[in-house]
Amino acid sequence: MDCLFCRIIAGQEAAVRVYADEHCLAFMDIHPLGKGHLLLIPTLHVEQLEALSDEVRAHLYRVYDRLLAAQRKAGMGVKGSHLLVNDGRAANQHVPHAHLHLIPREPGDSLGFGLRMFLHLTGLFGPRTRQATLEAQAQRIRQHL
Repeated sequence: MDCLFCRIIAGQEAAVRVYADEHCLAFMDIHPLGKGHLLLIPTLHVEQLEALSDEVRAHLYRVYDRLLAAQRKAGMGVKGSHLLVNDGRAANQHVPHAHLHLIPREPGDSLGFGLRMFLHLTGLFGPRTRQATLEAQAQRIRQHL
């Protein structure tokens, strides 16, 4: 498989999973833009969301809402979140598999967020977040699903 996200779905690549069902998978971003940054992907490989059926796309958005609520109950993004979709390569989609970002924000995090966003936009990303940190954040979010 050439697609990183398809390999994660298949269990061939490691990921800190937060939620999974027959239509989608949510996992921690290893280069987070904020504490608790999640990626939500459809299990069907498509590059853009419009390629999904109406039913699967609607399901994805319902799960997106549940994840956002769980993040906030876990104390992440209580004051605000970025809900980001890079839908296609022209929109800076680095992995050619449809995905949605849930990025908790905190008051006063603009400078660090801006630097991390710049690294994302350039494709450099910076260092990975420690596995133990991602696991702890994922556990806090899972408790509220």
